[in-house]
Amino acid sequence: MVNTQLLEDKIKESGKTKTYLANRIGKTIQALRLKMDNKYDFTSSEVDILCTELGITKLSEKDRVFFAKNVE
Repeated sequence: MVNTQLLEDKIKESGKTKTYLANRIGKTIQALRLKMDNKYDFTSSEVDILCTELGITKLSEKDRVFFAKNVE
């Protein structure tokens, strides 16, 4: 499950737009939002691309953002 708030923070820190990131993973902005809101799952390749784009290099950080156990 995606930690939406943490992902939002990482996007803001990167200075990149959601539109840009959606294009990088080959999705529309609407599809990216649905995935960020846990309506649909990110694929492993999408997670890898987003980690690269957002500068997420540590496995523990990747887990906190994209594989959170409990998210409100």
